[in-house]
Amino acid sequence: MKAKRIILCVAVVFLAGILAYSAIQRKHTFTLSNEDGGVKAEQIQPLFGTVRVSGDSDTDVVFTDVETGEKYTIGYITHGMTEKIKLERGRWYSVAGSGNLTVKPINVRVE
Repeated sequence: MKAKRIILCVAVVFLAGILAYSAIQRKHTFTLSNEDGGVKAEQIQPLFGTVRVSGDSDTDVVFTDVETGEKYTIGYITHGMTEKIKLERGRWYSVAGSGNLTVKPINVRVE
């Protein structure tokens, strides 16, 4: 009987963790629209250090550190494909790429 209670408590805590992570993902997902076809006006900041990027067109995606100018590139994504890139947490990056780019989990700063 005691083992069942422990298993139930662990399952509840695990489920709560999954729900919390899912809520964070939804809240910190942003689609950068293709207004000018190139560099996006928004700047992004990774929430955890790894950023997932997907898009609706074939493109290279370039993240440029706002302070240092250092560039980080995802070589190529196509519609329906998601790629990950490691970026330094707490830094701000501008994003360049064609089409509408969905980036998560991030904070967004609009200039």
